[in-house]
Amino acid sequence: MVVVVKTMQIKTPERLTRSVKYILNPKKTNVPYVETEKDFPVTFTEDKKLMQLVSGHQISNVNYADQEFFLTKIMANASNGNPDNSDMNNPNRVMAHHIVQSFAPDENLTPEEIHELGRKTVLELTGGDHEFIVATHVDQDHRHNVRPDRVLSQVV
Repeated sequence: MVVVVKTMQIKTPERLTRSVKYILNPKKTNVPYVETEKDFPVTFTEDKKLMQLVSGHQISNVNYADQEFFLTKIMANASNGNPDNSDMNNPNRVMAHHIVQSFAPDENLTPEEIHELGRKTVLELTGGDHEFIVATHVDQDHRHNVRPDRVLSQVV
């Protein structure tokens, strides 16, 4: 299996919010509904039932993931003696990582399988100790996972 991985650093709250909005874009993540063990969000159009290939870890609602990331950061700052959150806009601090994991079309993986590979990969990378969201984009020939992962080790 050939997998291409790209990583980008997110250093500002504005960039994190933009990344989460891009990552969760329904035009990129919606697929026709199929029965699955995963609890993907379901939406309805006039003639279709769709599911959105998005999920989170230690996130209560993926649609507000950026806000949950910020709250975690604020709470960590308060417990570490930085209640003014002066590092929230420090251009030298990494708030999160935006990771893209791409698969070749000839891999013959379903979008759901690709999503699960993304979840497993980031759980291995983080040891399950950090918040993250995963979204599988299906709007191009090469299916890919994208996810911003909080860098809590730098704030906790």
